[in-house]
Amino acid sequence: MKLYTIASGSSGNSTVVSGENSSILVDCGVSCKRVTEGLKSGALEPDNLAGIFITHEHSDHIKGLRVFLKKYRIPVFATGGTIDAILTMSGMNEVDRSLFNMIKPEENINIGGISVKAFSIPHDAADPVGYSFTEGKKKVCVATDLGKITDIIESHIAGADAMVLEANHDVNMLEVGSYPYALKMRILSDRGHLSNENSGRLLSEIWGEQLKYVFLGHLSAENNMPLLALQTVMDEMLEAHPGYDRFTKIMTADRDCPMVPVNI
Repeated sequence: MKLYTIASGSSGNSTVVSGENSSILVDCGVSCKRVTEGLKSGALEPDNLAGIFITHEHSDHIKGLRVFLKKYRIPVFATGGTIDAILTMSGMNEVDRSLFNMIKPEENINIGGISVKAFSIPHDAADPVGYSFTEGKKKVCVATDLGKITDIIESHIAGADAMVLEANHDVNMLEVGSYPYALKMRILSDRGHLSNENSGRLLSEIWGEQLKYVFLGHLSAENNMPLLALQTVMDEMLEAHPGYDRFTKIMTADRDCPMVPVNI
């Protein structure tokens, strides 16, 4: 399997998961042009995607979806609450509703030989989920927009060979920053976003030697820095698992540019 991010940050998110015979897009939160360029950077053609899996309806996860679907007509998979929220948005009446397919958390579906399972996450959206993707003995996960660590999240990302994991903010930067008080409280709430420290704690809880790659994703442009996120998570890992870096490479996903695909 292969995994890479096209973009990951508060301004837009999109991730590619590929198996032996098919590829899946997770979220379409940047423009159609950028998604298309990102796919082609990984030697993929947009109209060959097996499906698009949406985590939730916030604009940084679906910004480019309307234009992309009008151009390429790829099937979309999301929870019922997410689909309802998307289809009520401005301009979505132009999109063929038959492209949308409802999924439920904890149910396996098979797309092009890849087994996909959604799992519920705590976030202030209609019915948000993360995803695990399995082909053969390999497993990759996408888990962002996590207000807090839960047993459900841990159980689904445990055993992964590669993942995109949220490290949204540094708590001190957020607290002293320029955001309005209400927005700070939203981000820090149990339905907001995961801090660098909690990202490291979550990773430490589920880590195993099979985990080869971690992309730290959804970094805030205003309340985080890539080196700070990386160092904080690595410090948590080193405390819990000295020598983890012999098995696992941790890196920050780029906010604006596609990452180099990793093979697992």
